[in-house]
Amino acid sequence: MQLKQRYVAFGVFLTLMASMLAACGSGNNSATGSTSPSAPDSSANASSPAPEQKLEPVTLKIFLPGDDRSAKQEVLDALYEKTKDKLNAKFELNFVPFGDYQQKLTMLASSGDTYDAAFTADWFGYSQMVNKGAFLDLSELAPQYAPNLYKLYEDGNMLASASVNGKLMALPWTEIKTSKPVFQYRKDLAAKLGVEAKDLTTIEGIDSFLTDINKANPGMQPFHQNMGASEGSIVALLVPKYEYLDMGFHSLYMDLNDPAHKVVPVEQTPMFKEAVVLAKKWYDEGIISKNILNDKTNQPFENSSAFSQKNTAQALYEKTNFTDKSADSAAVEVYPDKKSIRDSQMNNAMAINKNAANPERMLMFMDLLSTDQDVYDLFMYGIKDKTYVLNDKGILDFAPGEDPSKPLWQNWFNWGFVRNHFVRPTVSRPAEALKAELDYATRPNILVSPIAGLVPITDSIKTELANRDQLISEQGKLLLVGMVKGDIDQAINGYIEKQKASGLDKILADVQKQVDAFIAK
Repeated sequence: MQLKQRYVAFGVFLTLMASMLAACGSGNNSATGSTSPSAPDSSANASSPAPEQKLEPVTLKIFLPGDDRSAKQEVLDALYEKTKDKLNAKFELNFVPFGDYQQKLTMLASSGDTYDAAFTADWFGYSQMVNKGAFLDLSELAPQYAPNLYKLYEDGNMLASASVNGKLMALPWTEIKTSKPVFQYRKDLAAKLGVEAKDLTTIEGIDSFLTDINKANPGMQPFHQNMGASEGSIVALLVPKYEYLDMGFHSLYMDLNDPAHKVVPVEQTPMFKEAVVLAKKWYDEGIISKNILNDKTNQPFENSSAFSQKNTAQALYEKTNFTDKSADSAAVEVYPDKKSIRDSQMNNAMAINKNAANPERMLMFMDLLSTDQDVYDLFMYGIKDKTYVLNDKGILDFAPGEDPSKPLWQNWFNWGFVRNHFVRPTVSRPAEALKAELDYATRPNILVSPIAGLVPITDSIKTELANRDQLISEQGKLLLVGMVKGDIDQAINGYIEKQKASGLDKILADVQKQVDAFIAK
């Protein structure tokens, strides 16, 4: 069925949907202390019942990064049974390893695949996919087929961050947070080795600590240098020291203190040189792996393959689910008094495929997740008393006998579906943590990004960006994992010159023009 035909077929159904959604809201919301919009008042959309229209059966095909769960099909079958009167849709969740996810989405876009939705984020390929024209403009469809969710975005002033040139390109989560980095380490092992953790709020203190840990031989990699996103963990730990803003766009940054909002390439910042010098030291000493660019280890910190890692502010308040039940962790905020940014709502989101087989039904499902606590609980947490239990205080726990490090369903990569007003406190993330994380994200030195929601259009710089990305992959990443031959300054300067020769000035001029226009609005 062609897209326009489906719109007509669904048009008759709209009044019925409004009435249904008004009735399906649940009163079991858990308090989160959030300042984000409360649950949509579905009664505002209620209307006189319409003659019931039968929906044809469909299967919603969704792609997500991460690892599969053993109870997935059982949960999805239960979800189908619970929602079939409202959606008549089965669910197919396809999990792809993080390292392969962007390549998979690019391939799906090129082949014209008709999958329905996929996870996206400003830190994970969103701008590239938008520029490929891979996602569907939801400006007209979302208010029609997901009216309650759309109102939630309107009330929370969240639409701008998910829109490009006035077109709504994704459905963001509703959580308010910051990804300001923290240093996380195995507190139990440090105590066992007799190594004292002194000042871990600076990179110098972290270096001293890890040097001592390495000499004491912890029996695992002292630090996990994650190169899966952006410039890697060492640069991430240094971003607040220099009070930079990572644009999440081809390794371009801004100084938060620069009123002109000048766009700068990471390799031309003092932060880059400091990161390369430290990476070289840690590489030579064995603090970071010499095979990190080829390492596919899943959750090395949680699975006792790494002693420490860069994490985000949530690790300050949440419990880590280790494979080793005797393990214990600690987390310390780096540069606590320095400026950082609050995450855009596009920090985690779901996008509808431009060629989706069932875009309307996918939107209806996203709306249902925003109005029905029971449906939300089933999809996000699984089957009560099987994949989770609720204690008498309403706190969600793992089922008896379940291994928290290998959950049956919980803790799958569901971030794009999170709705603050339905989030339940868990043993790993209790109500106190939910409130503390919100308070943390709204501190005075956690700023709202001046370019939140900006997706630079790349039509006139595609060749130059491809050249830049190739150099980043072939040379930039080698520098940032410490694989430096000869003089460090010479290696960095050589890399800078190659980036300039590949068309960097054209990129900077084009992106700066778009940044200036965006901020001027």
